[in-house]
Amino acid sequence: MLDDLTKAGTADPHTQRAHDAVLWRAYVAQQDAAPLAALFRDAILTLAAPHYDAAQRAAWASAADDLDAFDARLARGVTLVAWHAGQPVAFGQLLPCDHVEMLYVAPAWTRRGLASALIARFEVLAREAGASTLDTDASALARPVFERAGFSLVAEEIVRRGSVSLPRFHLCKPLDAASFSG
Repeated sequence: MLDDLTKAGTADPHTQRAHDAVLWRAYVAQQDAAPLAALFRDAILTLAAPHYDAAQRAAWASAADDLDAFDARLARGVTLVAWHAGQPVAFGQLLPCDHVEMLYVAPAWTRRGLASALIARFEVLAREAGASTLDTDASALARPVFERAGFSLVAEEIVRRGSVSLPRFHLCKPLDAASFSG
């Protein structure tokens, strides 16, 4: 299935013309780290502003400051990237096979279904891996996207990034009928 989702991955995204559709492919270690770090920071600093103060956003975005560590983080699990006109417009990570670890969309590309498309792709991969549920630890910004995709709140949590506390939401979605009770 991953081959189906990333079939166009052998094409060079930098040669795509501006009018071409979004190209989905697997993360390429080292090559994709810097542009995805920039997307990560931009999404957090811009889109999360209504939900997190400046100190919270700065602490969260600092996870991309060490590019080698950020690259190593993205190289784990399954990381899918959406490209358009040679630029990344969204990315997400499934790690392990039943947890959406990262999900980010470039500010200029919100409300176009990219986050929902990533969640749907990860759901397919999780089902194929035999997972009975798919979960995530979502920000206040991402929570509604996951809830629209059928995830339910399990717990509200507080995480620390240095001296800063950030709220997040543990969400879960059953993937098979046996997971439903009642």
